[in-house]
Amino acid sequence: MKSFNLFLQDLNDGQTHAGLTGDLAELLSAVKQYGRSGSMTLKIKIAPASRGSEVDKITISADRKLELPKPEQPQDFFWLTDDAEPTRQHPRQHALDLRDAHDQRGGLRTPAEAFTQPDADGVITFKEATK
Repeated sequence: MKSFNLFLQDLNDGQTHAGLTGDLAELLSAVKQYGRSGSMTLKIKIAPASRGSEVDKITISADRKLELPKPEQPQDFFWLTDDAEPTRQHPRQHALDLRDAHDQRGGLRTPAEAFTQPDADGVITFKEATK
């Protein structure tokens, strides 16, 4: 029996061997690029070419399969509502209404202009725009 590599070079006039060589190069490159594993498979099917008790002819087919690694997919974060709907906002947290800190001239207000003095509870509140 001749060695497998010689048989593989003979199969389909070397096209199977050439295809496997290309697949291996592509797989190695993808593993290096993505840092993840991949695989390649060669499936050889051998069947009698004719019916009968005496088999003197066979057909051989080769099926190559290449599974390249894929880049890691980014993840995103969502909250779930009570009805199991995804949402960007925490369903049990109140929204924080933010206001523009610029005055009508386009400049930033000074802290004295933007905030009032603390109230009896020590809370500083944002002044409403008067203009």
